[in-house]
Amino acid sequence: MACGGCTRRKTDYLAARHAKDSRDLMGGYANLTDRQIKSRLENYKRRYCPDCVKRYDCDYSSYLECKKNIKN
Repeated sequence: MACGGCTRRKTDYLAARHAKDSRDLMGGYANLTDRQIKSRLENYKRRYCPDCVKRYDCDYSSYLECKKNIKN
């Protein structure tokens, strides 16, 4: 654990967590409401899919398909 004046451990932890998968829609949370998922999906599409043709028709199931296709 870091001392009060040293934030090195905290910074290392946050950097590793962010680098792990910055494109994860759920953000490590298992129980999100539909409204939260929809909001996160809109932000994801704005940030990572600006040129996608199916951007406005995208929902959570199509997000999962796209994510699976990107990893393969």
